Order: sequence, then C-alpha cells, then structure tokens
Amino acid sequence: MSLKDSTKGMVATLHLSSHHAIERFGIFVAVVAVSFVLIFSSASVSAVTNDNAQMDSTTLYTPSFNTSKTQLAGDVSGIFVNSARTRSMVLMKFKDPSSVSANAKKYQAFVTGSSVTLVDQPLKSNLTGQIVVFGSTGYMAMVIDSDKPFEQQILNLTMRANSELVYLPTESRKVRDDLKGQDTFSQFDQWRLFFNPGASGATTTTTLDGNSFDAGAVYDALVVSSEETTVRASMEDQLGQMQADLTKIAEFESEMRRVNVDGVFITPPAAPVQIAGDQITGTPAVGTTASTLKLKTEWVSPSGFDFDWRAGSVAKGYLDAIVPKGESYVTYISDKASLSKNSTTGDVRVNDLEWPLSNGRLLTDYGTSDKAMKPLFDIRNGLSQAYQDYSTHKSDYQVDAYGKLLDLEVDLRNVRSGASLNDGAKALFAY
Repeated sequence: MSLKDSTKGMVATLHLSSHHAIERFGIFVAVVAVSFVLIFSSASVSAVTNDNAQMDSTTLYTPSFNTSKTQLAGDVSGIFVNSARTRSMVLMKFKDPSSVSANAKKYQAFVTGSSVTLVDQPLKSNLTGQIVVFGSTGYMAMVIDSDKPFEQQILNLTMRANSELVYLPTESRKVRDDLKGQDTFSQFDQWRLFFNPGASGATTTTTLDGNSFDAGAVYDALVVSSEETTVRASMEDQLGQMQADLTKIAEFESEMRRVNVDGVFITPPAAPVQIAGDQITGTPAVGTTASTLKLKTEWVSPSGFDFDWRAGSVAKGYLDAIVPKGESYVTYISDKASLSKNSTTGDVRVNDLEWPLSNGRLLTDYGTSDKAMKPLFDIRNGLSQAYQDYSTHKSDYQVDAYGKLLDLEVDLRNVRSGASLNDGAKALFAY
C-alpha cells in the first residue's frame, strides 16, 4: 500500500475529512469536558486531603482569649486527652487571677462542631462535661467526655462567666469580629475557643484516666512539674555561677599576696560574714550523670532558705520539714517575705572593709590618683566587686529560687484543698 493510500485510510478512520466536521466538534467538546472533570476532581480531592491533614495536625486554633464584657485576658495552656482519647481537657490560664471567680459553679459552657471556616456542624459524638477551677491560681479547665474516642472534628467551645468581678464601661469593650452580632456575648461575659481533641497533637496524660477527676494530680503533672523543672535548672546554673564567683574571690586574694608595689602588698581582709567560709561542693552534671553541686554556708539570708531541695520535690512537699513545730506555714512564709533580702543584716558592705598593707598602713591612706599604688587599688576593686557579685547571686539563690519552689508548693496545696468542680447538668450544653 502506498503512503498516499495509508494517509487516506487514517483520515477516514479518525473522521478527519471535511464531511465529518460535526463529529469532530462533538469529540472535542467531550474531551474538554472530561478534562475539566478530572481537573476539578483532582483539585477537590487535594483540598479535602489538605483540610484533613491540617485538622489532624492542628489541636488548638485559638491560643489566647479575652472575655467579652470585662476584657479579661487569658491563654490556653494546652489540649490534653486521656489514654483512651475519650476525655479531653482544655487548660486555660487567666493573667489576673484576682479578677475571676474561683467557684466553678459560676461558669457554664456550650459546645458544638465547627468546620475550618467556622461554620457550625453537628457533633460526631455524645459529649458531657465538667468545669474545674484550680483554686485561686488563675487556672481553670473544661473537661469534656465523649461516648467514643474523639474523631477528627473542630469543637466550637463558648465559656460563660456568670459572676463578673470587674466592671468595664460599654465603650471600652471590644468583641472579636467573628463574635459581633451574637447577643449572648453582649449579655454575658463570654469567650470562645476552637480546638480539635481528635488531632494527633493533643497531649496524652494518664492523670485524666479513670472516672473521677483529681485536680491536685492534674495541676501537679501539667503545671507544677514543668515550672519546677525550670526552677531546678535555674538553681543548677546559680550554683555553677556561685562556684565561679568563689573561684574569682580566691584568685584576687591570691593576687594580693603576689602583687606588690616596692615590696608592699595588701594583707587580705577578713571576708564579710555573709560570705566567709562558703563553699560549692560536688560536681556539675556531665552527660547523663546528675549534678551534685551544693552550697555549704554558715550564713543564710534572713528572708532566704537553705534546705536540700534535690532530696525532695514540690509534690512531696518541703514546708512540713522546714516550718517550726506549732507554726502555720502561712505565717512562716509571710514573716520571711516581710524581711527584705536587702536588709542591713544581708548587705555586704565592701566600703566598710579595711585594706591593711604589709607596711603597717592602710590602702586608704593613699589616694586613688597615686599611680604608683594603682596595681593594689585594681586588686582591691576587683575583690570588692567579686564579693558583691557573689553576695547578689547567693541572695538570688537563697531567696528567689528557693522562694519559687515554695510558692509552687503553696499553689499546689491551694489547689488540693480549694479546687472547685462543676459537674452539674448545666455545666456543659452540647448541641
């Protein structure tokens, strides 16, 4: 068959001749239509896949909030679930604890499902809930129980405070844009949060397991524990810093015995009582080996403490061992706090120190403008500054750091004895 005959056959088979124009147009339209369907289907599948992936990885959509009437600010500390993922907890923290009620029965909650675009959706499971206020710490929680493990669904949670401890003029109130036009946010002091307890990012905690709710155990595990870890790490650094400070003091004291001017040198003065004899014993942490650094001192700041913090913990408690028998820990801590860490008994007064010279005179007998004596003045100034630096760091350690540990213990005691629970029928309205 010739090339010409082959070409004619192909034209006839594909209806490419002038007699088949209508058929060719129909085929073209069909191909275009199918292409658009495939493109849009692919785009839709991709969008759905992306939305699902976003929902799976995103637990919290509103990390902070302001109440609608009193404009009280707060943050969401985290979204937690139990081992079975049938209980979820939204942990919130008000920035001004004194401005909110510590009675959980003064609060209500409302929850429904939501799309990513904030369109209400039916809930995928039956939900019940309880509201917990952790004493006067400013922390509160919304605990939601599901009749089955949480599915991938954003929950639209509205919290309502039925007791307002702060008044804010109407013109000062600023309702979030997405809440404008919703009357209840003008009538009640409310705030709204969006979260997904079914997301993979929700933190699992065994303190939410079981039917009951132990506010003390939850607060210790989710709030106190991390803060205590931070304080302990800071105390380790402070011990390392004081160790370096004491090394510097020893260095300057050694220099006093070495450096002289025409055979005259400074006789090291007696160290201030707040510093004298202090030692940092032990070794710092190396790899997986824990630090054993410890301050050994005969002098403790009047407003400070000196107990073995490594041997105990906030959960076990320090106060019972350090508060004098028969005295309330509240009174003990209050009395300590009333003593300023910069009280006269705590000050290191380097200007009051005498700096005797080996020739029987005092360094102060010479003027600072005497260039010949400059090496000795430099050493005196260096040791004075080293004394002051160490004294400041020691006070920070004994007063501030120890005080933070005890503050955490007081908060935990407060929660254990003063936490309130609202698990009534009106605590959570699910719709």
